Amino acid sequence: MGWIGVDLDGTLAKYKSGQGSKIGDPVPQMVSKLKDWHKEKQEVRIFTARAETLHGKNEVINWLKKNNLPSFTVTNIKDSKMIELWDDKAIRVEKNQGKACSGCASSSREYHSAVNNDSYLTDC
Repeated sequence: MGWIGVDLDGTLAKYKSGQGSKIGDPVPQMVSKLKDWHKEKQEVRIFTARAETLHGKNEVINWLKKNNLPSFTVTNIKDSKMIELWDDKAIRVEKNQGKACSGCASSSREYHSAVNNDSYLTDC
């Protein structure tokens, strides 16, 4: 079975423009989802640009510990074993077509559709 990638800033941790390098508070719904996947023995990797440097990677590892999350692999490398990517900035593309799916194409790239204060969805 492959692994699920979960973005950090804006997906697993709250992020506001201008907050700098500080990692925000956990997003409760994503924390719950990660813990469920962990119980199910599903491999999860925190997929973040912060892993570009050892310092950034260590900050993420420490944030996971501080927030009582399992020690997931922290990476910025996508490989052929990744089966899903949970990311607040992703636009879903139709396979082998090179175009955004109809739901994502009509969604705001920054806000999508608000479900509540913590969740945003496209109409895909």
